[in-house]
Amino acid sequence: MATQCLLILAGCICTAMAIGAGSKPHFNSSSASSTPHSTIGGGSSPNTNPGKLDYHNDPLVVETQSGLVRGSARVVLGKEVHIFTGIPFAKPPVGPLRFRRPVPVEPWHGVLDATALPNSCYQERYEYFKGFEGEEMWNPNTNVSEDCLYLNIWVPQRVRLRHSGERPKVPILVWIYGGGYMSGTSTLDVYDADIVVATSDIIVASMQYRVGSFGFLYLKPFFGSDSEEAPGNMGMWDQALAIRWLKDNAAAFGGDPDLITLFGESAGGGSVSLHLMSPITKGLVRRGIMQSGTLNAPWSYMTGEKAADIGRVLVEDVGCNSTQLTEAPSKVMACLRSVDSKAISVKQWNSYWGILGFPSAPTIDGVFLPKHPMDLIKELDWEDTEILIGSNQDEGTYFILYDFMDYFEKDSPTFLQRDKYLDIVNLIFKNMTRLERDAIIFQYTDWEHLADGYKNQRMIADVVGDYFFICPTNVFAEQFAEHGTKVYYYYFTQRTSLNLWGQWMGVMHGDEIEYVFGHPLNMSIDYNENERDLSLRIMKIYSRFALTGKPIANEADWPTYTKDHPKYYILNSDTYGTGKGPRTTNCAFWNDFLPKLANHPDPDYACASGVAETANLGVNSATSCLLVGPKHLLYFVTIVLARLLLSL
Repeated sequence: MATQCLLILAGCICTAMAIGAGSKPHFNSSSASSTPHSTIGGGSSPNTNPGKLDYHNDPLVVETQSGLVRGSARVVLGKEVHIFTGIPFAKPPVGPLRFRRPVPVEPWHGVLDATALPNSCYQERYEYFKGFEGEEMWNPNTNVSEDCLYLNIWVPQRVRLRHSGERPKVPILVWIYGGGYMSGTSTLDVYDADIVVATSDIIVASMQYRVGSFGFLYLKPFFGSDSEEAPGNMGMWDQALAIRWLKDNAAAFGGDPDLITLFGESAGGGSVSLHLMSPITKGLVRRGIMQSGTLNAPWSYMTGEKAADIGRVLVEDVGCNSTQLTEAPSKVMACLRSVDSKAISVKQWNSYWGILGFPSAPTIDGVFLPKHPMDLIKELDWEDTEILIGSNQDEGTYFILYDFMDYFEKDSPTFLQRDKYLDIVNLIFKNMTRLERDAIIFQYTDWEHLADGYKNQRMIADVVGDYFFICPTNVFAEQFAEHGTKVYYYYFTQRTSLNLWGQWMGVMHGDEIEYVFGHPLNMSIDYNENERDLSLRIMKIYSRFALTGKPIANEADWPTYTKDHPKYYILNSDTYGTGKGPRTTNCAFWNDFLPKLANHPDPDYACASGVAETANLGVNSATSCLLVGPKHLLYFVTIVLARLLLSL
């Protein structure tokens, strides 16, 4: 499977699955296994064997603060890479530790075998397109288990040799995978970092963290602030513990503990941004790279109230009697810990509420995420922080395919009738007011080509990509820059020549990952030379940023990003240079204009209750109540828009 997936890598990456499949997974009773991975001691203790007395002479043995580990060696592009996989950093979160924060692993005796991939954390598979590698490549490639808290490290041999001679240490890039906080695993072929470290003086590490309810169940309001039961954000605590382990053991692998840079895509990007802000992890790392995901995106965080409601639903759905949450919460937890992993994994999806409406996400818990992300940015000092952040050209196409399969096809574009377009927009934003929904439709309508169904399809993709990804990324970058951070923005516009997905899907969410990890340099895959050059350029950008905080040597070629000067750097094999934005006009609509409509009641309601502010609209009361009827709602919206624009 690994070889097969790697061979078709170029096309597979375009899936956008890195955020976790824009919809509920298609469940299969055999899709998830609870069998622990046997290599790293699928039980409560690591797999070790007695250490040699002269282990210092073994180049593949490293002495960590937890114990000795032995990795493996691989020659990549003519360079030797030392690889350590499946190193435990926490006790298995099973039994009484289920739904609790991670507990640091106990030191082991002997030499731990760190040569096989660890378990993936428990999750469901996506099987909408059976046999299609573009989808399959994002599914777990190791056994799924709740015993999954392990990390992986790739080190260039030359760094190990330098380290033994007390030479300067090197930066560490720590990868956090995406998956919508519902899925994902560090073991995927596409996250194999051997090519990165073979071509750079850099160490790469990655970790597993709990996803879905196992990592984010929030029942804190029912237990009190001092309780350890289901506090939410367990998956974030997993990441934090792994980062702490890597910092404490960086020097043992030849890395610099003060030069740790987090990088992640989608939910991984959201995680990176949270670690830069959280009082639990701020200061652990120096820099962050966020690919197509930030904490302020609508899918990337939730309030404690919402998370508690979702938790209550899960309790009831798995048969643990949610009414006891207020009367006997400890009995509820005992019940939850007796429920089969598979049942929890499936039932949690009952709270999926529509496109990118994942039932698990970082929660405003007062501890790890003390308050709204944008409020945190404004309160903290960011002068010693640098971030590299960016978006892909067609972030929305993958998600509309998965969530609206009755309308769209994987391999070819769809002629979307106007009424279907309106249905989809109203469904996506069903929780917004009617006025807000009509404003969105107004903004994303090509009024000169209303009957062009292909443009309607394009507009839906743009709505989703802008609202859920590009525009939150822009405002996040603006706010960081405003509060002292050096921000560098990229815009990825490369469609890989071997892409397996339909041409209409463009440069999808996740497409940049193969370039970040250097897979075009694998000569067994038929990339073209320009794509290989682009991948090499991106890897140099990342390694230089991790070392210096600057992505390229000449700052004039890649200026910092600010709200007044929103310059981005184009990542494309044929196009170089900078641009402005991206998506400046549409993001001004989402970030600056649409929020102003929140204080305006829906027009029908306003007339019915007799409180229409007709004077502010510039029309008399009789006319206004005629205008705001369903047939004239669009006219009403244009009047409101015009008045608001005049007030900007």
